[in-house]
Amino acid sequence: MQEETFGSIATLQVFDTEKEAIALANDNIHGLAASVWSIDVDLPKRVVREIDAGTIWINDWAQVNDEFEKGGFKMSGLGRPNGMAAIHNFIEYKHIFHKPDTLNDWK
Repeated sequence: MQEETFGSIATLQVFDTEKEAIALANDNIHGLAASVWSIDVDLPKRVVREIDAGTIWINDWAQVNDEFEKGGFKMSGLGRPNGMAAIHNFIEYKHIFHKPDTLNDWK
């Protein structure tokens, strides 16, 4: 459960409490994506707030919408290739400072 594996793979862990499930989900250096599956309507809404992952699906998996940012937490998914956050990858910031009366100081 400590490796970031890509492909058609599902990992399952057994837990006894909601708190333990969250601890297991967060106990690694990765955080690209996660899924929370439950027939309880309220449980996933609580759990997803506590999981350190960039994308979390509830009762679903691998749904990506271009209009929303995607990327991970921790050592996963550096950058944000979609949504408005993606524009920052193409911006070059330049800091220019000009004090209007500096020319008079040089005389």
